[in-house]
Amino acid sequence: MNHIAALDIVIIILYVILTLFIGWWVSRGVDSFEDFSVAGRTFGPFMLAATFGATNFSTWSLVGKPGLVYNAGVSVSWIALNAMACVLAAVVFVPIYRKLRYNTMSEIFEDRYDGRVRGLISVIWILADTLNRYGVTVYAAAVITGLVFGIEIHWMILLIAIIVVIYTYLGGLRSVVITDSIQFLFMFAGLFIGGAYIFSQLGGWSGVVNSVPDNLIEWVPSSESANGWPWIIAITLLGFPYFITSQFVMQRGLAAKSVNVAKWGLILAAIVSIPIAILEILPGLAAHSILPDQLVASLDPDMVGPQVYIELLPVGMLGIFFAALLSAGISTADSALCASSSLFTEDFYRKWKPNKNAAHYLKTSRIATIILAVIGTIWAMIVPLLGGAVDAILNVIAVTDMPIFVIVCLAIFWKRMKATAAVISILVGALSGLLVSVMGVGGIQGLAATTATSTLMTLITGIILSLLIKTTNKHEEKIEEFFKKMKMKEIKE
Repeated sequence: MNHIAALDIVIIILYVILTLFIGWWVSRGVDSFEDFSVAGRTFGPFMLAATFGATNFSTWSLVGKPGLVYNAGVSVSWIALNAMACVLAAVVFVPIYRKLRYNTMSEIFEDRYDGRVRGLISVIWILADTLNRYGVTVYAAAVITGLVFGIEIHWMILLIAIIVVIYTYLGGLRSVVITDSIQFLFMFAGLFIGGAYIFSQLGGWSGVVNSVPDNLIEWVPSSESANGWPWIIAITLLGFPYFITSQFVMQRGLAAKSVNVAKWGLILAAIVSIPIAILEILPGLAAHSILPDQLVASLDPDMVGPQVYIELLPVGMLGIFFAALLSAGISTADSALCASSSLFTEDFYRKWKPNKNAAHYLKTSRIATIILAVIGTIWAMIVPLLGGAVDAILNVIAVTDMPIFVIVCLAIFWKRMKATAAVISILVGALSGLLVSVMGVGGIQGLAATTATSTLMTLITGIILSLLIKTTNKHEEKIEEFFKKMKMKEIKE
């Protein structure tokens, strides 16, 4: 392992100080819960594109993916290309969400169904965002920085958690989006620097390709490969709930100045995801030439990518690159934390304590941020026991997010969908997907089996029960009011 110079460490520390300063500076303009949760709906398209991109590309992209790429090849890049679901979100779903004028994505479920559905989905989202997206990405960022500072990973998890909590607590989504925009520039610069050095070392893309076995350059492997076409279909489908219906991502669409701003922000994010998808897989391929086989065999798979850059990058550039990777982790962790605390305040606390002033709900959301961060940090400590960062992220999305995506689609496009059917079908879909995942059904195509099960069981259960349950006058009135809102023009500020 190359020695990591003091200059590299100084660069990373300066970046952390900058992030905390931004959180403090932005917090001075946060006076209400709406400022905290949707930033007063003030963001333009370029800032939205940057924060969408920063949230999508996380540290686990270069902690988890290179280890997968080393063994599975370029097909792993399809994980990032599922961001093309952003286009569908921009064209079809964002206009609907904006007309409905929500602070959180879960409000659609009470508007269309009832409070039971909203409460159930909020609980699922809070758990998924706190454990999966916050906890896993904090772990991934700790892997990176632990290599730089030589600090045991559990202490690094605590340190990174404290950093994320401070500026998310202070500024909420406003702080998150502004810091994400800066972090996106760091990330893209870091990926570009890393990619440039890999190409320089190996002689461009052709040199990279020629340095690995032929089976690793198949973009669509057969089903006999763990990353074959069933896996590719599964992770492409998982992009739909991730970008279209999750509070975690779509909270930014709710914070845009207008529906057109939200649309262009998503479309720009989809365009940017293409070069990022290629740059992400380079370290996993380059490891075949840059790292000795014995070293790779001794490493945890999540360490392969960071180790490539430690061996390759010179002093100064290594610090910039690792600051970029740290920013990637922070940008996803802060988004998850902000989403979870906003959901708790809007969907539970506000109902328990209605008619409080804006400052009271802001204080509540900040306290929730701290509590949820503690829970997520504990989860981050046990991520290594779950099979690594990528497996943890994708399997939880398959189990929890696909059923919710199905229910949203049925809510918007099928008037006969009933509230009771929605509750039961979400539970059936999530539990059946979890059972398939735990039992290892599908073997090497386990992710595909889990995704298909949770999706189809939710869809089939929801349709059958809705047809069997008698339509009431209350249901008809709720449906009429919901679709009337969808036809209204967006309210201008």
